[in-house]
Amino acid sequence: MTADCRRALLPLSLLVAISTTAHAQTAAPAPSGATAAWTLKTKGDIRWQQVTPAGALLVSTDAALAGVDIERGQAMWEKPELGGLPADSVRMVEGSLLMEAARPGLWLVFDPVTGAVVFDSRRLNLAQIVTRRVLPQSGTLLVHGRRAAGPPVVALYDLATGEQRWANEGLFEQTEPQKKGLGGLMQRLVTAASEATALEVLQAGPDMIVVHTLMGLRALDARSGAVRWSAVLPTARAGNPARHVRLFPSLDKTDRIYVGFDDRLMAYRLADGQALWSKPPTIEGWVHGIVQHPSGIIILPESPPANQATGNVRIVNGVVQTGLNVARYDDGTTIADKPLRMRGTVTDAMITGGSAVLAVDAESRTFVNVLDVATASLRLKKDVKIKGQLAYAELTPAGLLYISRPDVSTNAEVNVIDLASGEPKFKDAIESGKPLSSSDYNAARYSLHHAVEGTTLYVFASHDHRLYAVDRTAGTFRALGGEIKLQGDEDPVDMEIRPAGLVLIAPQNLVVVARDGQVKQQVYYPAPQLPGLLRALYRINAVRAGLYGAAASAYGDAFAQASRNATDSTARHITGQLATAYSSGGAQLAGYSHQAAALASKRFKASLAVPGSVFMLTRAPDGNGNVLLQVDKDSAQPRSRVDLGKEREPVYAVDDVAGMLFLRTTTGTLVGYRL
Repeated sequence: MTADCRRALLPLSLLVAISTTAHAQTAAPAPSGATAAWTLKTKGDIRWQQVTPAGALLVSTDAALAGVDIERGQAMWEKPELGGLPADSVRMVEGSLLMEAARPGLWLVFDPVTGAVVFDSRRLNLAQIVTRRVLPQSGTLLVHGRRAAGPPVVALYDLATGEQRWANEGLFEQTEPQKKGLGGLMQRLVTAASEATALEVLQAGPDMIVVHTLMGLRALDARSGAVRWSAVLPTARAGNPARHVRLFPSLDKTDRIYVGFDDRLMAYRLADGQALWSKPPTIEGWVHGIVQHPSGIIILPESPPANQATGNVRIVNGVVQTGLNVARYDDGTTIADKPLRMRGTVTDAMITGGSAVLAVDAESRTFVNVLDVATASLRLKKDVKIKGQLAYAELTPAGLLYISRPDVSTNAEVNVIDLASGEPKFKDAIESGKPLSSSDYNAARYSLHHAVEGTTLYVFASHDHRLYAVDRTAGTFRALGGEIKLQGDEDPVDMEIRPAGLVLIAPQNLVVVARDGQVKQQVYYPAPQLPGLLRALYRINAVRAGLYGAAASAYGDAFAQASRNATDSTARHITGQLATAYSSGGAQLAGYSHQAAALASKRFKASLAVPGSVFMLTRAPDGNGNVLLQVDKDSAQPRSRVDLGKEREPVYAVDDVAGMLFLRTTTGTLVGYRL
């Protein structure tokens, strides 16, 4: 899933905190309200901890990086060569269950559950890693790198064993006859640039990997690395490599892939690489993305640099204007005779029935319109400018209902656009607040938090600290109750609908509000006034975000793309699909080790249930030290309490999926508590 989709699924309150540094200090007192499940002695001083998406706990000491079984408190493996690494040098490989660690002269990819090394840059003597992609359909990791001496190499590794399946040193060799003079010089320049440019990579079924270099398309056999076919993209000027290339899977037609290059799109047959259309459909601008609607392929344009635009270039107020079109699946012809003029980059097309809501960015100004896909026509006579950036949209009987995101200079808003007149229905729209200066800007603080229940869209506006109810059918809104003021000068970072009502969550506040806007419960736990503790509190460990990212990748690139173009209801449907994929232990997880796949499946199913509590770090009631509270979302009362003592920078991590807290109590001692 994309960032936007994950934000919708993963409230910030679900993320838990860890600290990044530690010093040898006095022992912390035993926790109260939590049960010690195990104690682990480490070989060196514990520097930091991190819970991985696969469910293993990484513990960094001066002596080694270790993987700990969170249930039993036993070290499953140790890597002395990774001892003493800073926390930001060890991170999740995007879209996978794997972790990567980097230090000068070494780049390591490993399974955090078994500790098995999937890739070690020293094996191929690589001086630079240019491309890395996890390909779950074939259970592999693709790596493209350059050596200090010798040809560049592209290699494929087994995710479970780390075994090298193949290595290809000829991918960047010229397939055309060697030219002389200026032509030969250009060939050599293109080859050198291609070797240093990240590959576009697409897993096209379990047996084929399609890559694009500056020299064209290559289809590689996933088992041997042999080139099955190659194709040269038909650019506007023959012999000129495309500047802007994107590979897209086909969602419904399994015989093809789509390739966007500069202002063109082409369908290629997977069997032999032959073009399926007689000529590529073109748009005005570069191909930014595609949306595969039942009525056609919506080709989204972006504004290229003015000196790299093709065709007739239109520039208004410094923005290169673009043109959108819809292509037919069968022959690639466009439904509209001429591209539909857009003000700039079409950042998104949110499908809603037979239409798509278009979001257009023009120099940080956002415009919206509604595309009728079957006729490739716009329903609004002119684009409508909105405040902020489009975050949510749906077509309702009242018109186009949307919510935007704020930025440093612009408020967010909620409004309904009348499709007949193109005018907003709310003269005084629901707006977020914004800071007086950009130096302290915090997007979460000034966002319009919203939740849908039936025909009602609930919105909390930090501008006036009030809760609003929008009637999605009638296109009207009203304020519910009075001002809801959070203590400590905080604003909510998330809002949820629960049986008890709507829950507003901030780092140190929790408010339960009835559906009529009346406050039922409100608690505030002041943050400790210690810089070290605050760093520990706000250091985010995105356990759940990692789970969803891994799941989206494991289910395939097709669903990852679909999620990017999903409306809210579609996103929920896709989440269900992902849950099914994990619960069935399907083939998409077969590439990982059995232990990692089983643990990830268990954790993913557990993570689908929205937690009923949040964690807050606050001062101890007696003023002696600090405590971590687990606060119930429905009652706003603490469920459990863990004393962290007086340490300025306690080394701890919370795993709300497993209901565990891990705390360094003394130098070299780690205790796991069950909450």
